[in-house]
Amino acid sequence: MIFECPNCKETIDSTARQCRFCSAPIDPGVAEKAAKTLAKVNQACSDASFMRTAAIALLAFFGMMFVPLVSWYGTWGCLILFVAVLVMVVRWWLRFWHIETEDDDFIRARRTVAVISALLFFPVIRFVSVLAIALFGLGAH
Repeated sequence: MIFECPNCKETIDSTARQCRFCSAPIDPGVAEKAAKTLAKVNQACSDASFMRTAAIALLAFFGMMFVPLVSWYGTWGCLILFVAVLVMVVRWWLRFWHIETEDDDFIRARRTVAVISALLFFPVIRFVSVLAIALFGLGAH
C-alpha cells in the first residue's frame, strides 16, 4: 500500500522506514493508517466518478422518453438507472461520509455526490408521497 510522506508529500510505500525522497523517518503505525485512508479516498473518488457517469446516462434515458420510437427504452432505462444511482448515492454516503482529508480529488468527489443527491431528493420525495397516498389513502377526503 502507498501513502503520502507527511514531510514532503511524495507518494511512498507504507512499509518504508524512511522517505526515499526526503529521508524523513516514517512511523509504521502512522504509515499503515495513512495508507488505509488513501485507499478509501481512492475508492470514494472512483465510486463518485462511476456515479456521475450513471447520472449522465440517466439524463440521456430521460430524454429518450420523449422520442416516439424509443420512448419505451427511455422509460425503462430511466427507471432502472434512477434506482441504481439512488442505491449508489446511499452506499457512497454510508461508506465515505466520515473521511476527513484535504485531498482535492476527494473534495471534488464529495461535491459531485452532493449535487447528485440534491438532484435526486425531489423525485424521491415525490415518489414516497405518491406511494404513501396510494398505500394509506393519505390526503383522500
